[in-house]
Amino acid sequence: MDSLAFKLVPTLMVALGGALGATTRFWVREFLPLITGSQFPLSTVAVNLVGCFLAGLVYMWIEHSTLIWSAHKLLFFFVGFLGAFTTFSAFALESLLLYQQGDWLKLTLHIFANCVLCLICVFVGGWLGVKLAGH
Repeated sequence: MDSLAFKLVPTLMVALGGALGATTRFWVREFLPLITGSQFPLSTVAVNLVGCFLAGLVYMWIEHSTLIWSAHKLLFFFVGFLGAFTTFSAFALESLLLYQQGDWLKLTLHIFANCVLCLICVFVGGWLGVKLAGH
């Protein structure tokens, strides 16, 4: 029972971060198409790019600064918030649907944006995190 109680606070931190990440993801999904007027699955690309950027930025900022995050804060942000905010499963399903529709241009753009651009974002975010830390 002690190990179960020991995991209660970390579980709650992940759950709270996940609830906020999922809610943020929902609002991006609802409003971005209204703003852009696009039928392209841009909301998935957007949350994956922003999520990758934030992962790189915050991780490298913490690593290269005097900033100390508790294990609970790390779980809240990385596992909870970013885990629920980013949507790789949605990306995969949308890719399958574009493939089934035979929309090769959208499929290619979708894969490129979510794979290549997200990798670029995590590196740029990491570089900026180091700069913010003063290194």
